[in-house]
Amino acid sequence: METNKNAPASFREKLKFMGPGVVLAALAIGSGELVLTPRSGAQYGFALLWVPILTIVYKAAFSEGLARLTIASGDDVFRAFDWLPGPRHWAQYFIVLVFSLDMIGYGGIALAVGSAVAGLCPGFDIRLGALCATALVPVLLYTGSYASFEKIVAAMCAVLLAGVVYTLSQVPLPGDQIARGLVPNVPEGSISTIMGLMGWVGAGTTTLLYSSWINEKIGKARSEQDYRRWLSTMRIDCFVSYALMLGISFSFLAMGVATLHTQGIVPEKQQIMSTLSRMLDSVPRGRETFLVVAFFALFSTVVSCMDGKSRAIASMLTGISPRFSSKLRSYRVAMGTYLAVMAVTILLGDNQPAAVINMIASMNAVVFGLLGFALLYLDRRLPVYARSHPALRCIVFAGSTVFLGVACLRLL
Repeated sequence: METNKNAPASFREKLKFMGPGVVLAALAIGSGELVLTPRSGAQYGFALLWVPILTIVYKAAFSEGLARLTIASGDDVFRAFDWLPGPRHWAQYFIVLVFSLDMIGYGGIALAVGSAVAGLCPGFDIRLGALCATALVPVLLYTGSYASFEKIVAAMCAVLLAGVVYTLSQVPLPGDQIARGLVPNVPEGSISTIMGLMGWVGAGTTTLLYSSWINEKIGKARSEQDYRRWLSTMRIDCFVSYALMLGISFSFLAMGVATLHTQGIVPEKQQIMSTLSRMLDSVPRGRETFLVVAFFALFSTVVSCMDGKSRAIASMLTGISPRFSSKLRSYRVAMGTYLAVMAVTILLGDNQPAAVINMIASMNAVVFGLLGFALLYLDRRLPVYARSHPALRCIVFAGSTVFLGVACLRLL
């Protein structure tokens, strides 16, 4: 890790350091935005438009808090969890458990990868496609080819974005329905869908990895002035990231309404990617383009989260016990365990990636509520100049309360 770099002073220099947020946006597109938002549009039209908007506002404030914590302390949030009161390392154990359960959801994303393959190759078994994609993950990570692969995926995501923008311009956007969707409303039977959107739109617990990426890229601020410059840089990175997520979320939801809701189609089981690909039928070769780009977007999400979460757990384990002094070994053990969890999910997931993803996304909503309150506590441990603005603290507090409140409504 390169540490103590000079903080950029000009706006142009700050743009050069953008990256962690863009990576986070790319990961989010492959989970909540690509799968859950068009499905919610297919089910409820624009009635749930308010959910991704408020969710992204909350998660942007949450990520800004992560940036503050990381830059001021010089540690990622996983190490800072030791500042929480209670038994030693309890928070790390909790995150290890959450990440492990989270990988069930990524098994669902792997099934969506297999669904994209099945859409391109009719008759191809979705589970076989998912297992083949999963088997490629350790190959890419062990050979060190992930950096070049990430560039390819970024280019493919740019193609997807261009296709989305073009297609969105071709579908009707009823202003009255969109306006009504901005007003919080809970249609009958929609609590599960709302929790899924809250959990993974704008990324799920993967958001915590934003702290690790900032720490890898910046290190610790040397002074208050240095801190403020770095925070300004990361705010730009964060704003661009969540603006992109919001635009993608709205676009996919609108296309789900225009092309699926009007026909009463809700994507399920093996047809999820092939059904969603109908959103680009009006574009020449749009269906095939969508399926190819969806494959790379989803697969990059699996690979990036596998790498990031394995590294985060390796970092936590090295601080828990000297038995885990080798980060590389811990990284590989975590990766092997997660690959096994994903494989079991693929084999037992009943070919329903949307259902699996929604279930784990709902769990993410609950965890996010708890993490929000933890972040507010950690913020009070920072130097006065590094603490969040009261308005941002209010957003995190309100968002965390709502997340937990919705979870209670579902239990009732």
